[in-house]
Amino acid sequence: MTSVEVREDQWNIPWVGNQTSSALHLVTPTEMEELRNALMKTKLPSDLEIKLRSLAQGSLLHQSVEQNCRLFTSLLLAAEQSSFNEASRADLDRLLRVLAYVRKENDAISDFKPNGFVDDQQEVRAATNELRVLLRHFKDWRLRTQVPDLWTSHLRASV
Repeated sequence: MTSVEVREDQWNIPWVGNQTSSALHLVTPTEMEELRNALMKTKLPSDLEIKLRSLAQGSLLHQSVEQNCRLFTSLLLAAEQSSFNEASRADLDRLLRVLAYVRKENDAISDFKPNGFVDDQQEVRAATNELRVLLRHFKDWRLRTQVPDLWTSHLRASV
């Protein structure tokens, strides 16, 4: 069997299609557990929070990764608090694994390299495609339950 060499410039091609994720195996059980424990305390680890803030200031690709990671986090927190119960354990583990992957600096394409977030974006996109129905239900649930509470809290604070 011969090996195939992949040049870094091949990663410049935007990801398309419904390819299955292949780099999530790089996330260790320890990384999953650390992230799970942080989320149980209802906060992101500081390194992931800093990374997401940085992504929010970047290109549309970077902003997409950041926004979807925040959505995944909100869903995981709501499930942890037992207020959103539509996600299976497998769905939650998938989202947690993607977040742990995005958290990694040295993954399939190290984040410091040119196009270093393309692989992160691929993993996020694969998860959003795979779990699109669940994510839609979560967004609908959040609009019905959390937004009215936020609005009421805002009104009380301004009085």
